[in-house]
Amino acid sequence: MVKEPKTMANSLNLRRMICETNVLSRSDCSASLSQGSTQVMVAANGPAEIKLRNAESENCHLEVQYRSNAGLEDIQHRLMESLIKRSFVRVVATPAFCRSAVYIYVQEMTDKGGLLACSINATCLALITSGVELNFTVAAVHCIMTEDGVIILDPDHKQMKQPHSSFTFVFDSITKNTVTSYVYGSFTYEEYERVVSVCREAVDKIFNFYRKVSQNITKVVTDDS
Repeated sequence: MVKEPKTMANSLNLRRMICETNVLSRSDCSASLSQGSTQVMVAANGPAEIKLRNAESENCHLEVQYRSNAGLEDIQHRLMESLIKRSFVRVVATPAFCRSAVYIYVQEMTDKGGLLACSINATCLALITSGVELNFTVAAVHCIMTEDGVIILDPDHKQMKQPHSSFTFVFDSITKNTVTSYVYGSFTYEEYERVVSVCREAVDKIFNFYRKVSQNITKVVTDDS
């Protein structure tokens, strides 16, 4: 008999989101996003000129650079860059910007859980405010499942200390299909499907938050404003 993952009433809520756009004066667009105590700042430039070897005849070239708050680089940061780029390569890959590039710079400010999801959401918010034509938007949700089978959505750093399996899913805004996923830990197929379902339901709140931000570009926006 398959053990059904459990959920708690207070474990399926996203942490409070706060966004401020155009916070940097020397970039084409920027956004600062806090999800709980985790904060990320993203700057984006482009479409801009590109080196000939990177030019794509039909699409826009995308480059992502990630920096930790400590300023040190390791293999985990290259993984973050790869996952962020993979999430957005189809978002900005429009023929309108062929043979040009969009450069994205992601700066970690504070990591208190869900850093990858926060980085992807902040990147999307920066691109939304940039005026760059997007095929669609994406939003990321982080979730863990404890050894007892309890699903905790958007956990903070204290909840992350529990032994767990970790899931980060990126969904598109059109059909809510999974664009990118990053998972680790031990779980069954049924548990995986249950976690995907929970995250897919929760992503609506993030897409609604995007709409609030796009309607209030010059203001600091919270998810309860």
